[in-house]
Amino acid sequence: MFGISQRSSAAFLVLLVFAVPLFAEDHVPRSGQFPPAGTGQYLAGELVVIDPVNRRGGLRLDGNEGERYHGGPLHYFAMLPYGMISFNGAPAELRDIPIGTHMQGYFYVPPVGEEATIPPLPKDMERYQLKHNHAVSLEDDFSFYQRRGQSWKIVSIDTNKGKINVAPVGQMAKDGISTPYTFDIDDLTKVWKGRTLVDLADISPQQVVQFNLGWSPGWRDKEFAVSEIWLDDESRKFATDLQRRRHVKYQKQRWLPGWIDSVEDNDFGGGTVTLTLFGGMDPSLYAELKATQEKGFGVAVAEKSLRTWFHRSDKKIGQVVEWKETENPPPGSSGIQVRMKFTELLDGYRPGRAVRVKCHDWLFVTMPSEERVKTIEEQKRSAVLSLP
Repeated sequence: MFGISQRSSAAFLVLLVFAVPLFAEDHVPRSGQFPPAGTGQYLAGELVVIDPVNRRGGLRLDGNEGERYHGGPLHYFAMLPYGMISFNGAPAELRDIPIGTHMQGYFYVPPVGEEATIPPLPKDMERYQLKHNHAVSLEDDFSFYQRRGQSWKIVSIDTNKGKINVAPVGQMAKDGISTPYTFDIDDLTKVWKGRTLVDLADISPQQVVQFNLGWSPGWRDKEFAVSEIWLDDESRKFATDLQRRRHVKYQKQRWLPGWIDSVEDNDFGGGTVTLTLFGGMDPSLYAELKATQEKGFGVAVAEKSLRTWFHRSDKKIGQVVEWKETENPPPGSSGIQVRMKFTELLDGYRPGRAVRVKCHDWLFVTMPSEERVKTIEEQKRSAVLSLP
């Protein structure tokens, strides 16, 4: 066609997929700066490997461009400090996501100075290297489509053939699947109605549903299996509320993440710190902080992975001078900026450094040893993903 052979066409397609776009400049993340809205490279795949402590993992990308499915590696990634994760329609951590869940997200090239966080692939696999490996968002299918106003209407289901036909309804998502599709389905699929697991026989045409996808033998051809499906609003709200409760407990124990915007040192110790809380948390957590601001907040220094040292001890308590909220914040930001006065400043209170912020009324909890950074050597080791 137009003098281009099939082999040349295939090579050109691979180039388009794996090469740097010639017409779009990549945003490079920097400490202390949130990315512009509408930026980031869309990627999707099955979550196969996770390092939940350091917020890193590996995806088996959708499809088979360049024979990646049969001969290539996983796509390894790190969450940006402000990277947001969602599961079942609520905020989440990587540890909440079952291995094998199909995820969708937006990724950037490594931040300045963090190019080594995700090690390069071996030389025999360099052709599969994707430069976008730091995620600003990662969502399961339930969260991804529901957030964008897209649902699915059941067209037909054939349990004998193990196939279900669906069509998108509502507002179409820009990325992901937005056309009628056929998925695999079988008796391993979890089917939710109300607060109860039901049978495949309860799935019928015209129902409007959300689902999560997983691996299928036809993955290389972008075939997917329905791993879990929610048939009604009650089941979806129940799933979201369960995940929301898990998230709220997790954050109250580990404190809300953010980073330092600026530090004003006093002449004789102490100073004023301005920080911004990261976005993607349940609104009730921000509300509790705001309601108790007159009692002051504890602020612990964190790594880019959001790990802390011994956070219940390695922190200082500051008095809130100003609480400021901005509408329509950029991706990763809550839009909440807090100015605080401290009688003493920790060495880690520096512009661009990540912190965790504790509400006065939250209980102190000692985190398990493996979650904490305990030595400088461990800090250095954890700065780079260990490939499986």
